[in-house]
Amino acid sequence: MPFIVYDLETSGLDPAWNVPLQAALIHVDDELRPLSELSLRCRLPAYIVPSPGALLTTGIRPDQLDQAPMSSLELLGQIGRALRAWAPATILGHNVLRYDEEVLRHNFLTHLLPPYATQSTGLKRADTLVMLRASILIEPGAITVPVDGNGKRSLKLGAVCRANGIALTEDEAHDALFDARATLALFRLLRERAPRSVELMLANAHKSGPIRLLSRGDLICLGGQSALVPAVGVMANPNNATSWAALDLSIDPASYLDGSAEDVAGLLTRSGARPVRMVKTNAQPIVLAWEDAQHALPADRLDDAVYNDRARQVRRHPTFQRHLTEALKNRFADREPLPYPEATLYSGGFLSDADMRICARWHELPWDQRGALVKHLGDVRLQAFANRQMFLEAPECLAPEAWRKGRDWLRERLTTETDVPWLTLPKAIREVAELRSSLDAQDADRHAHLDAIERWLRERSDRQQMAA
Repeated sequence: MPFIVYDLETSGLDPAWNVPLQAALIHVDDELRPLSELSLRCRLPAYIVPSPGALLTTGIRPDQLDQAPMSSLELLGQIGRALRAWAPATILGHNVLRYDEEVLRHNFLTHLLPPYATQSTGLKRADTLVMLRASILIEPGAITVPVDGNGKRSLKLGAVCRANGIALTEDEAHDALFDARATLALFRLLRERAPRSVELMLANAHKSGPIRLLSRGDLICLGGQSALVPAVGVMANPNNATSWAALDLSIDPASYLDGSAEDVAGLLTRSGARPVRMVKTNAQPIVLAWEDAQHALPADRLDDAVYNDRARQVRRHPTFQRHLTEALKNRFADREPLPYPEATLYSGGFLSDADMRICARWHELPWDQRGALVKHLGDVRLQAFANRQMFLEAPECLAPEAWRKGRDWLRERLTTETDVPWLTLPKAIREVAELRSSLDAQDADRHAHLDAIERWLRERSDRQQMAA
């Protein structure tokens, strides 16, 4: 199957409150020969305040934020079209499942695009960071793993690439196209030096692979950040079929099986070793068949018969699975929802097919005709996002009252001093001061970059005050 290798550079770290500023996608065949390459850069939307730390890390200058050739809406639309055009394929990146994929989901939602486009028919999702961890566990030594200045293992893309002879300098890192090319080179290296790890993990690039292993009731090996544990799948979350509970069989179940419902619920959140592990089956988990990975279990492993006996105890216990079912149902029942539509990707429910058809039509129409479609959207979140895009992209098409509402929303969004989850101009200016105090006084380039960021932020703040 072909692959789509991609990378994003964003305005900040929180996926719900930031946008991609750069995107690069490389379409390759199953032999990893390039077929197409796409490099995109967009302007910063007016309602987003970029993180000064992110700009300092990526090297993006403030003037670049306003001079890019396309809008955020156009950039995301191009990504969506590329995914559809290049399917079937396995989507691949470095640390994308925990970050870039979340950025895309949240931004596809706020830009009236299918939030789960990377999981559409014909697409699978994989991550070189996950495959690298798997190779360290089951094919140790295949890939050189660098150590940082604190003596800790570093799996960052740039560090791993440089340790293994793949060109990616510090200046090139954090540029989407350079990072995508380096990720492709790292994947080539993994396929060459750790072929069994890659084969096993690509089988988990679709949720059906891990679910098959977890649902059989056989012994499996479950991988985390640095070690494998013997485990057995127990049940899917009643509220989310892609989330599975598995038991770490290195912990004797006799210590918790007879617990109350409250005790079992506490197993999901307690500190230290947790006997119940939650597995995201649609995020390429390190879930491996016993025969494929038992050789890599820790040296203090017990006999297979002990683990099989522990699994049987769990299956035969009269109350444990019932208590676990209730715990999973109520796992997030006390979580307070945020009162902002951007924060409702997972709590607000899936978008209906009817709304998605209206959104597709909305993208096709001229701006002066899009407003008429908004009232037909059944999801109030989409209505809010559509009105926002109208204000940002075609304010001349709005009625005066709608334009004034948009103006007031934008001013509040950028300048509020209340405690909000997104970055505002006042918070960003304070962040600049904190960054400056931590910089090496001799690092003239970074100080100059930070000065430019502060000037840009203050100019935006002054414009908002003058408009008010």
